[in-house]
Amino acid sequence: MDVEEQHKVCQLIEAVISADGVVDDAEREFLRKIVERFGLPEREPVPLSENDFGRTTTMLRTLGTDVQTRVMALLVEAAVIDGRVDPQERALLLASAAALGIDATALEERIVWRLRANAPAT
Repeated sequence: MDVEEQHKVCQLIEAVISADGVVDDAEREFLRKIVERFGLPEREPVPLSENDFGRTTTMLRTLGTDVQTRVMALLVEAAVIDGRVDPQERALLLASAAALGIDATALEERIVWRLRANAPAT
């Protein structure tokens, strides 16, 4: 993945974690780790505006096909990192999946699976 794609991935993660209007510490830390892994400069999440869904799905489609599925997995991780998926986050994930031809049921199953996997042990 080149630097331009890495920046796009970070912007996509920012879109997901800010979709509900709140970026908590776990989401901020998730983004920080991705930025660090890519070797990019530190960044703070930029709030999502109402019309960013189209921009986000368009940006996702511009990534290489070999990268898109991995990025969708990262977007799901970003959405579930705080232990829940807000309706706006879910809507953005569903729009993103649809843009890539990923079945909504498969996406919902992955979300549920990741939420269970990230749930604290009782």
